[in-house]
Amino acid sequence: MKMKRKISIFLTAALIFCCGATAFSYAEDIEADYSMWDSTGIYPSDVMGTKLLTPVKFLMDRKIITGDSDGLFHPDKNITRAEFATIMAKATNNANAMDLNSLSNEDIFSDLAGYGWAKPYINGVAKAGLFKGRSADMFAPGESVTYAEVITVLIRMSQGAADTAEGMASKWPDNYIAYAETYNFTGDVVIYDWNSPATKGDVARLLYRRMPKD
Repeated sequence: MKMKRKISIFLTAALIFCCGATAFSYAEDIEADYSMWDSTGIYPSDVMGTKLLTPVKFLMDRKIITGDSDGLFHPDKNITRAEFATIMAKATNNANAMDLNSLSNEDIFSDLAGYGWAKPYINGVAKAGLFKGRSADMFAPGESVTYAEVITVLIRMSQGAADTAEGMASKWPDNYIAYAETYNFTGDVVIYDWNSPATKGDVARLLYRRMPKD
């Protein structure tokens, strides 16, 4: 009798799981179970128990984003253009290990002194057409990346989306903002000022939405 009860409970749980798995279409709606992930990383305590837990775990496990030297994530901290370029180069594989040396030796921008750690990543995303400089030869690596710049780079991850965005207004960033607002590109990340500096937490959430989950 006990055995039958156990089998019944197991089958019921299996049916609930199978039905539940088809009820969601977006990974950000699912409470992901990371207990079986092969990760040796220590996740920052300031994202534990928050809505940032899933995106930060996902991105850290893939070595796309990191915590700060104090072990915390600091989700409200602004990200520089150099830091965002590094994140996006890793997320899109536009600066893999074999390219780093050659990309480090290219002089696309003239203002990268002191940013040797970011130079290959900056060059990688620039050559890929994802992230442009503030001018033809100036990248402004130490300046904060804006929400308009972040959303532009994320849209450019898809050539089709970028082509559509380019035609939605006569100038940048109005065209990319129009695309983001038309297609709810930011999800639950509410942006009041597109020219304001983007925070690390918002960047993690926005990037997580665009990344393939398998």
